[in-house]
Amino acid sequence: MRYLGIFLALLLFNIMSSSCAIKGEQVSDTTDSASQPAQGPETFTVVSYNAWHGLDAGEFWVTSTQTPEQSAARLRFQVEQIAKADADVVLLQEVNPLPQRAQEYVAALKELGLDYTNVHQVDACGIRVSQERALIPGLNNGLAILAKKELQLKKIKGLKLSGDVGQCEDTSGMQLGELRYGLIGEITLPESSAKYLIVSLHLHSGFETGQGFLQTLAKFHEQGRFERYPWFKWEIDKVRLRRIGEVSTLMRELYRLNQDGAYAGMAIGGDFNFEPDFPEYEEARLLRIVDSYTLTNHDQEQFTADPVRNGLIRLGPEPTIPDLLNNELTEVSAETKEEILASYREEQKRPRRIDYIFINSFLPDYCFRQDLFGLETDANNLPASDHFGVINWYTRDATPCNR
Repeated sequence: MRYLGIFLALLLFNIMSSSCAIKGEQVSDTTDSASQPAQGPETFTVVSYNAWHGLDAGEFWVTSTQTPEQSAARLRFQVEQIAKADADVVLLQEVNPLPQRAQEYVAALKELGLDYTNVHQVDACGIRVSQERALIPGLNNGLAILAKKELQLKKIKGLKLSGDVGQCEDTSGMQLGELRYGLIGEITLPESSAKYLIVSLHLHSGFETGQGFLQTLAKFHEQGRFERYPWFKWEIDKVRLRRIGEVSTLMRELYRLNQDGAYAGMAIGGDFNFEPDFPEYEEARLLRIVDSYTLTNHDQEQFTADPVRNGLIRLGPEPTIPDLLNNELTEVSAETKEEILASYREEQKRPRRIDYIFINSFLPDYCFRQDLFGLETDANNLPASDHFGVINWYTRDATPCNR
């Protein structure tokens, strides 16, 4: 229980620190403005998309789950949807291998008559000494941003958000554990010369579970059937604390970059690996970025990791049980273990919203709507990624916003 107390103290300190930092300040985004901006594009579209690296990763190895032909076909399918959306900015995660894959997006879009530039940041490289020489040759995975050429996309930096040892670059790097980065870029609107910060990121992935499953385990603990629940919960809390730290590190850097007001606003898209009822989401809110989903009307929840709709999320009849959970169940009765595992199997089938576009004063006077991206399926009824993306459509129309 000593560790649980430490966790609560850290979390309280973090929230209090964030609250103090924003006292008296307001997020600049307006949610129902009908005024027309003085200058700016008539429309603007931002996509955030986990493009899926197609890798099966172990602790010391990586294998591809697709043939080169399948990988190329999937990229073309993604590019067709980007072109159809006429996206101005595309924030990509799980782009592998870099830099070639990012360049392939640009080249494929060029074939469709669209001029884009790209910036990128490797976040998983293993041990690599050159482009040709690496301990795991097929691994150079990471983040990329595509933007229409007229937006003058620049890379500000690849900011390491977590991971004590190691560094990944385009053609070299050393990675002894999980590294997480935020890819920070800059765009300039040609109509007004206004500059915006744009970010692609992929936060830490650990044992992912929602509140319902944790409540089930807590109930077993209260009944005396799962004594090790507090230790298990602490492992979950450590995952969430790491993501809280990643979000805080990113936002400190973004606010530092904009301390002189050089940027009109910011948009941060990615696979955040947390849900809206997680403490990481509250941390983002306290740090003055807004989930753009909450600023629009929706008939139903837009799940981005959805085993029900996405055939690339293959759970199988018996989903793999993580070692963390299995190890904590060694001392429970066979009956209790089976009940817990049955609950976990149901948890694995639950759709989740874990991909977002967070904004702060990003085109605040524009009307916009948000939809899922990448819903189209191929001849095998499969989408182009195991995630659905998020797309924000901005319009300069002066009529009242219908959100």
